[in-house]
Amino acid sequence: MRHMTLAIVLLMTMATLSTGCLGLVLQREIMEDMREPPETILREQAIGFDHTFTSTGLDSTDYYNESSIQIDSSVQSMSISFRAQMPLSETFESLIGNETNLIRYVDAKLWSPGSKSAGSEPFWEIRVTQDHSLERWDYTGMNFQEGIWILEVDARGYGWEPGIEQLTVKDHFDVFVTITKPCIRFAEIHDSDDCIFQSELN
Repeated sequence: MRHMTLAIVLLMTMATLSTGCLGLVLQREIMEDMREPPETILREQAIGFDHTFTSTGLDSTDYYNESSIQIDSSVQSMSISFRAQMPLSETFESLIGNETNLIRYVDAKLWSPGSKSAGSEPFWEIRVTQDHSLERWDYTGMNFQEGIWILEVDARGYGWEPGIEQLTVKDHFDVFVTITKPCIRFAEIHDSDDCIFQSELN
């Protein structure tokens, strides 16, 4: 190790004393040899919505949103998580009713590229009108269609807070699509938690 260190110091000294491009090339090659190789890690990227309803009157309020998700050939897996909380939903429906499912609901869909405009079925969908415990769908070992995927949510709910805890009703839902793909970490420019997605380097 001592001899190697001495050799590196000697080469650096020679490169410094060398003139012109030859010295710069020699220095660059030495520095390249001393760099750590890039590390490939798997990194998750989540896209979705987390919404709590608020109401100003007796009527429920609506919510609509959509988000685009870029899927490329480097994506290795995809998961979808969904949860809905509708307090007192059973009591509420027995008193007022929700036969049309238009008073209180969450309708979420994930569309693969071009499927929505073509009138095709969504890749994934769920519709609930009552509480729905956290659920997760995992998709691995498949070739995902490359392009822009669309996560869409159409919902309606209540958000009453009259100052009495027993009468407080705040509907809530969250839905997220999480993709996993390779991320490259260069030790000389990144901290331990930083990296650049492989798809951004291509």
